[in-house]
Formats: sequence, structure tokens, C-alpha cells
Amino acid sequence: KCMKIVGIIAEYNPFHKGHEFHLEKAKKITGADAAIIIMSGDYVQRGIPSIMPKHLRTQMALACGADVVLELPVCYATGSAEYFATGAVSLLEALGCVGYLCFGSECGEIKLLQQIADVLCKEPAHYKVLLQKHFKNGNTFPAARKLAFIEYLNQHKSLSCIPEQISAILDSPNNILGIEYLKALSCLNSSIEPVTITREGAGYHDQTLGALFSSASALRQGLQDCELTKNANHTPAINHILRELPQNCHKIFKENYHKCFPVFADDFSLLLKAKLLTETKDTLTRYLDITPEIANRIITFRNNFLTFSQFCDLIKTKNVTYSRISRCLIHILLGISKCDVPEQAADSRCGYARLLGFRQESSWVLTSIKKNTGIPVISKLSQSAGIDIHMLEQNIFASDLYESVVTDKYHTPYKNEYQKQIIRLKS
Repeated sequence: KCMKIVGIIAEYNPFHKGHEFHLEKAKKITGADAAIIIMSGDYVQRGIPSIMPKHLRTQMALACGADVVLELPVCYATGSAEYFATGAVSLLEALGCVGYLCFGSECGEIKLLQQIADVLCKEPAHYKVLLQKHFKNGNTFPAARKLAFIEYLNQHKSLSCIPEQISAILDSPNNILGIEYLKALSCLNSSIEPVTITREGAGYHDQTLGALFSSASALRQGLQDCELTKNANHTPAINHILRELPQNCHKIFKENYHKCFPVFADDFSLLLKAKLLTETKDTLTRYLDITPEIANRIITFRNNFLTFSQFCDLIKTKNVTYSRISRCLIHILLGISKCDVPEQAADSRCGYARLLGFRQESSWVLTSIKKNTGIPVISKLSQSAGIDIHMLEQNIFASDLYESVVTDKYHTPYKNEYQKQIIRLKS
């Protein structure tokens, strides 16, 4: 029998029932025997630290049906949707054994998302002109892209859908990310077959707990609310969080709560402020995503810095979103420069595959990866000779910094990246 493998790109920040549903359905609709997860490490695409350390999120994913979890390098994990997608897809492609990529979307129609992706991948000259026009009119990039695309569609009649459909699709976060996955697959001429599952339950940004498949945003907000209660043992306060997690995650959550999580952006405030004090307008523009205008605002308002989140609110503008500013600040803190990612996202390549964990019964997946991949698979950092050393060193520094914040916050022993073990889930 030829074993089938489905790839899933995720943050699991934190892992919840909706993720478990997606994992189960991804295997079912593709007929896959195993799922490989490409997961953000200790920092995520919104430009914030993950609420739980990567090894803990790996443990939860494996307990709920993932077979192998690989880490997406931090320069891609904290990048724009385009870089996040192309970094992750290029890693899946490099493994050489993945047959499908399954992602959630509000749209649920792969053909429609593919039509949009095809136009955006080619970026016709007329579309680029329209994009610049709407951006110069003071729109954020996502808003400018939507307006440009609808105007282009009206003039060229190149798609089989109406502008109202396009507007709804490009207003939805999972659709946007799904389109970026499809663009990346096209640019890489990948043979991986894309499949989408309709997102069910709460919306991506929904902050309400208790809905069917409450969102990760709601869970993070719930954890933040728990911190504000200052309850002596927090047990009553976290019960409503536990109800949103798969049963297999409850023990992991309770054993690690207030030992290594939750972690918030504001826990990095002093580190960020110290870093900003060493920068100038000129040095800031070396970092990924930072324009001269953003650099100027950072320096102008630097003396008003109080916390990470407050500074994001202070620096954002009508056409530069909070998330964009947050990514900029994370890139400054972690030293991620424009040189660390290719100018063209389609040229993105991961120089290695870092193993975070696997199910022992699925060790055949690792065998398949090692047999088919053209890149090094790192299971031990001490055996990482011959790989993209800068990308790996950057990742190690980022995770060591995260660990430093965790140990300072919870007064736990410090473990650097070399001391951390791969998660092996026994049958």
C-alpha cells in the first residue's frame, strides 16, 4: 500500500477543538494515513510571542492526532501572510512526500480561491497600477488589494464570480491565507494537491468563548482575562478555557499553567524598549517590513513607550495596521532583517526541517521524509552541521529569548534550545 500524507500549516496558538476537528477531517477527506504539521515556533504571524511554548503546543497537537510536527523558521513565522505561506509551503514541498495541503477557509470552495490566487500570482500590470492607486489613497494594504482586485475584475471580467463574492472572500482572514497557500503552490510548480475545509463555529477574530469551536483569539483573550482576576489558584477562572480544549489537552494544560504559560507580548516590553534605545532611523530600516516612514514614527514616539501593545497602538496609522506594526517590532527585537528573506516571496526556501515531535507509531513518516527530502532533517541541534546556519542560529536566539522571558516570569529553571528534547508520543 502507498501511504498518503497530508500537510497542515498551523500556529495552534493555542490548540483547541476546532484544530482537532480540522486534523480529523483533513485525514478523512484526503484519505491520508498521516498528517505532517508545519507549525510556528515561539512567535506567530501576528507579530507576537506564542501564548504557549512551541514544545507544549507540539505535545497537544500530537495528543490530538498529528503525526509529525516540524517548526517553521521564525523569519517566515513572523512574516506577512505571503511570506508565512511561501515559507511553510516551500518546506512542505521540500519534504518530497506530502500529497495534500489541507487548510480551513470561510469560503470552502477551492476552485474559487484558486481563480483569485491565479490572478494575484501573475500580478498583471493593470492590477499593480490599481493597487498602488488605492494604497496611495490611504488604504491599508489588505483594503487596497481588495479594492484593486474588484476594480480589475469589473474591467476584465476574468472570473466566474461577482464582485460581492470577491469582497466577502478578501475580507476573511482564513480565505486570505488560503489564497497565499495556493499562490505559493503555483509559484513553486508544486504537485501537492490543495484541499480546503469550511471553517465552522466562531469567526477568526471572535472573542466570545462558548461558541462551537471558539477561536484561538477568544482563548487568548480568556487567558488574559484570567490573569486580571488575580484569583489565588485560578482554577475556577480557567475552567471555561478548558471546556474549549480537546480532552487530551486538559492534563497538559493544567500541569503547565503558570509554569511556562501564558506568555503575552507585554512580557517582552522591557526587552523591546532596551532594543529601541539602541536604534536610529537609518538602522531601523534594515529590519523586515520597516519603511522609512515607520522608522520615523518609532523614533518620534520612542519616548512615549510604555508597553509593547501600547506602542503598537501609538505607532499604527490609517494605512498601517496594528499587526503590521507588531510584526515590525518583533523583527527589531529578534534582529530579523530584510536580508533574511528573499525580495520575491516565491524564492523562499527553508534550508532545513526542524523536528519538534512525532508519534512513535508514525515513525514511518520520518523514514519517508528522510528518503525523499533534499534538505537536512534536524532532530538534534548538536548534529546540525551543513545546514542554513544563519536561519537556524536566528531561530535558536529567538527561542532562547522566549525561554528567558518565561523563566523570569514564572521563576522556573532555564533550558536553552540545545537542552530541549523532541516530543515523542508513545502509542
